[in-house]
Amino acid sequence: MSAPIDAPTLELPSVPLGQKRILLRLPNWMGDVVMAAPAVAAIQAARPDAELVAQVIKPFMPLAALLPGVVKTIPAGPDRSFGDVATSAAALRELNLDAAVLFPRSYRAARAPRRAGIPLRIGYAGAGRRLTHAVKGWKPYRRAHRSQWFGLLAGAFGAEVGEAWRIDVPADLRAAGVDLLAQLGRDERKPLVVLEPGASYGPAKCWPAERFGQLAANLMAAGFDVATVGTDDTKPLEDDVAKAAGLGLLRTAGRTPDLSVLIGLLAEARLVVSNDTGPMHLAAAVGAPVLALFGATDPVVSSPIGQGRRTLLFDPEPCSPCFLRVCPIPGHPCLRKLGVERVERLALGMLGS
Repeated sequence: MSAPIDAPTLELPSVPLGQKRILLRLPNWMGDVVMAAPAVAAIQAARPDAELVAQVIKPFMPLAALLPGVVKTIPAGPDRSFGDVATSAAALRELNLDAAVLFPRSYRAARAPRRAGIPLRIGYAGAGRRLTHAVKGWKPYRRAHRSQWFGLLAGAFGAEVGEAWRIDVPADLRAAGVDLLAQLGRDERKPLVVLEPGASYGPAKCWPAERFGQLAANLMAAGFDVATVGTDDTKPLEDDVAKAAGLGLLRTAGRTPDLSVLIGLLAEARLVVSNDTGPMHLAAAVGAPVLALFGATDPVVSSPIGQGRRTLLFDPEPCSPCFLRVCPIPGHPCLRKLGVERVERLALGMLGS
């Protein structure tokens, strides 16, 4: 695998041939699952006869089921206590796994596969992980795009990551998104713009909600339908967006608890305007054009990858990217400096094309 950065200390292990069933312990963030997809595809290409079993936290199981080569999905347990690990290990033993690829680099993620006796355990070297095939010297890759970082695990199988993953959205998922929008009064004669005003990681990633609302109002006045997306935790932000947007906003925060509905909804979008968060990555994966707003995080590391058009707006302050959950500077300057008019101009340009 060619290094995108100077990484003289990188040591890739060599996983032998012959696996029939491989566990993929996926990351715990939606965006990271999407960015791990090219590595999953590369592992599938390197071991075409192996069945891939994806393990991920329950909310992301519908997404994991769409990953290349995945034939089965199972939930990841908390694995915090001795009892948790014993329960998870027992479930893994029943699957007759030959290998486990551990995308999280935490000690906790390695405990159950080790206790289950999975003979090959591939992951990032770290204290107490007791892997059979450990990627060493990986730290410089934390400055590269996350897909390249995850690609190191595919490198252990002798594979290189290829193009960005494109989700071929099944008809039933697309229909679920269409049905939800129809319930909210969607006018199918109008192109749909989707806004994601929240971010699970923390408010330091968030463009001000009232500006999302002003953008929504302007786009609706220009003849577009506008929908917000998010979890139950996004609802207070969605309230602020709605106050600034006025009548006509299609509010779906908390109404897509099944991720498959969100996938179908994003597939309908002519444009998605989003903070750096999971739905941004998901939108890029379904092929929707994405206008991504960055502030506290680094687009070099976490820009959306996909085959649709993508525009990144990043106007850093001296302190950014800081990767903090909450901005300690009054006014949150790195994102507040992105004015509504500027974002609207870019959005209309993308919609016009």
